[in-house]
Amino acid sequence: MSNGRITPSSVLHFNRDNVEDVVDDNLITVDNIVERASSDNVSDAMKNLYGTSGLLRGVKSIGSGSKVAGFIRTVETGSYDWGTGIKAIYECREGEILFIRCSDNDYAIWGGLASVSAKVHGVCATVIVGSSRDTEDILDLDYPVFSSDIKSAAGLPLNEGTIDGRLFVDDLVVESGDFAFCDVDGVVVVSRDKLDDVICEVNRIKAFERDCFEKVVVGNQRLDDIVGF
Repeated sequence: MSNGRITPSSVLHFNRDNVEDVVDDNLITVDNIVERASSDNVSDAMKNLYGTSGLLRGVKSIGSGSKVAGFIRTVETGSYDWGTGIKAIYECREGEILFIRCSDNDYAIWGGLASVSAKVHGVCATVIVGSSRDTEDILDLDYPVFSSDIKSAAGLPLNEGTIDGRLFVDDLVVESGDFAFCDVDGVVVVSRDKLDDVICEVNRIKAFERDCFEKVVVGNQRLDDIVGF
């Protein structure tokens, strides 16, 4: 890093082929990313590499402390059909995130019984581009649910949707096997073919943040001077 100055550019381009030299003992991998990073870091990495945030607009945790990451199993259905989401629980592998795209937010397609079933089956979390309900029950279960809205009304178990299809959500294309990072700030999706590069970029971002923190706290330097703007 030239002249000892730490900038986003110097961190992002320094020793790009050997991220271990940048992060030392703080190496972030797919297995520990929940403990060592945030959705903000993942979104910044997507922006730096691809010019897009990967953020699901308007989807938030229904609890205050949920933080999960994992590979996605996709579902698409109408909001009046909560049956497809139930069927999809049993298509998930242990540790996967169930990702449901609804036609609209008019009816809740996920609730307390769905959450307990998913938890028992080993599903990591449920992300809903649509509405959930039974919020109190879900919070008592300590099962992570992220949704666009909360509605009391629900439809019927029609089971007319699709599982494992390609989803189009705003400017994102989401498929089974893609990766999601979900926390109180939001839900960020990374396609499976970009995951390794994104994790490397997250390592560089965290290294930059640690260096900035030390210079501000220990060195009493100004953040704008450190970043260089």
